[in-house]
Amino acid sequence: MRIYILIIMIVFPVLVFGQQILNGEVSNSIDNDGIHVFNKTYQKYTITDENGLFKIPARVNDTLVFSAIQYKLTSVVITSENIKEKLFVLLEEQINELDEVFIKPKLSGNLLSDTKSIKTKKQITAQTLRLPNAHVVPPSQPERRLITAKSTIVDALINALSGRTKRLKKQVTLYKKTKLEDEVFSSFKEHIVYTFYIPEDKVYDFIFFASEDKLFTQIVNTKSEVLIYEFLESKSHQYLKINKDEK
Repeated sequence: MRIYILIIMIVFPVLVFGQQILNGEVSNSIDNDGIHVFNKTYQKYTITDENGLFKIPARVNDTLVFSAIQYKLTSVVITSENIKEKLFVLLEEQINELDEVFIKPKLSGNLLSDTKSIKTKKQITAQTLRLPNAHVVPPSQPERRLITAKSTIVDALINALSGRTKRLKKQVTLYKKTKLEDEVFSSFKEHIVYTFYIPEDKVYDFIFFASEDKLFTQIVNTKSEVLIYEFLESKSHQYLKINKDEK
């Protein structure tokens, strides 16, 4: 505990006079989760949580840009009061007009079937509305926890010394690995069962076996169906041999 106190006393002046973490809240009547918050001056990015809360590195006179499909683009210049206290932001609701709709002249009167014939020129997304950072994929819940654990110098040091940062990194790695395993299951289940002859009730077990290989993440992330297929085929031979020997 004395070591923690000493570290805090050393880094506290750096925290005060250097980079600071701004606490903020977006308060609106509709969904406040996943709103993009971009420090245009400092080039830092985050998103709000389910309560509209966020933390972001900021300094006086930095400009924060708030964007989401459901709200109008809003810019806020940070003042000394915002740094000392909490920044509250009220966003104005965005009314998104749809493109012209083309309806076939003959309708059956069946709402379910007729709606299938209604088409628009393009889908409304964050990309089509050209929102800032629309290309950025929001971090997952494990990634958010890790970001929060390193949000300030003090938090980063304490969480590193306590081992919490290490545990959170493992959770992020496990989350990403599980996501890739699900992608492989969705795309290659038929091949695994009918081409590689893995029993259907052993498909997940086989994918888990394949994901233990250090090359799994690298190969699946290439998004190349040929490379992934060849990798899974080679792993299927190993898997079947191991299970045969065990019998």
